[in-house]
Amino acid sequence: MGLAVGFVLVVVLAVAYLSWTASRLDRLHQRVDTAGAALEAQLVQRASACRTLASVRALPAPVADTLGRRAGVSLATAGLGCEREAAENLLSRQLHACLQAAPTVFVPGSEPVDDLLGAAAGVAFARRFYNDAVLGALDVRQRRLPRLFRLAGHAEMPACFEIDDTLPWESVSRSAHADRDAAPLG
Repeated sequence: MGLAVGFVLVVVLAVAYLSWTASRLDRLHQRVDTAGAALEAQLVQRASACRTLASVRALPAPVADTLGRRAGVSLATAGLGCEREAAENLLSRQLHACLQAAPTVFVPGSEPVDDLLGAAAGVAFARRFYNDAVLGALDVRQRRLPRLFRLAGHAEMPACFEIDDTLPWESVSRSAHADRDAAPLG
């Protein structure tokens, strides 16, 4: 009798643990989906801000045209797959090229630049939150019991979103602060 009770207790504990792990995995996948939607919204906002900056006419025409095209490709690409990563990396490279072509355009205070600053910072934060959510889900999914009992069901394996989200004008603002600090008081 004691053996049967012990066996039933072990089975109940195992089922409770598997149920808890499955619901945790479900919550982690929901978190990944929510963070992914937020990241996509921030990427759209950054691409829109780039398009606005390209239309301001303060940039040289070829650079502005390329920035506008890259922003358009970013806006036209859906999801967070490899194509979107490539489009966003090209847009980031073009932002760096714009900075080199016309550094005076990237002075904080003008509306297009401030919008771009805010959108780029939002992308950096959203990407960090998304990647943290993905890593949390992957951590649970790659454990032995969730794999053995297929607790993730038919959910896709999430993947991190890796892009260059450094702000191209950080170097400009650092050098401006260095110039200001080095200027003689007077």
